[in-house]
Amino acid sequence: MSAVTSSSPHPADARHLLVIGAGPGIGAATARRFARDGFRVTLAARHRDKLEELAADLHPTGAEVAVVRVDAADPGQLREALSSLYAAPNPPGVVLYNVAQLTPDDLLSAAPEDLLGAYTVDVVGGVVAAQVAVPAMRAAGGGTLLFTGGGLADQPHPSLATLSLGKLALRGVANLLGTQLADDGIRVLTLTVNGAVEPGTPFDPEHIAERYRRAIDEAKPGFVDEHFNGA
Repeated sequence: MSAVTSSSPHPADARHLLVIGAGPGIGAATARRFARDGFRVTLAARHRDKLEELAADLHPTGAEVAVVRVDAADPGQLREALSSLYAAPNPPGVVLYNVAQLTPDDLLSAAPEDLLGAYTVDVVGGVVAAQVAVPAMRAAGGGTLLFTGGGLADQPHPSLATLSLGKLALRGVANLLGTQLADDGIRVLTLTVNGAVEPGTPFDPEHIAERYRRAIDEAKPGFVDEHFNGA
């Protein structure tokens, strides 16, 4: 019986950013920051109409912008959508996973299905994104995985129980991936944002986007654990 041979992945493009969770805060700011530097940008989120609005906002930068509808709550759909993106030439060499379920809850009242749903969004989606992106990054000899963390990983709050667990687990994911992928030249960075993200404050999304942009030039292969305490 002959073995099934899969086709080699297209090498990732180091100047192509994928933002999973391209909402109006950190996701949009990061997309704008990279677009200004001439990166190709792919925006991914659940609502296509909002993606199209953000893409239109980026067009004056002159960057090439595409949109992909993905749902991090559905790992199968997420994998399918990202696999189609990575089947094309020059897939993203920089991936930002910027998704979290922000529902107030506590462990004593959270239903099991709520715990599983939050874990899927906060953590499993990030793993699926890495599984799809890493072969292309390996083929290119390097790449960057970025994960938006939060201070709840260090100071979990009982009224934000599933989100606290998610941020703790996401840091673990980044640590494991960074250790595994260091020899492949791949950087895995988690940015722990220790404050409420809000425009016009030290935690303005634009400041956080700037830190992500610097990471592309400064971070070494392997796991990088950064804390953002405000600009």
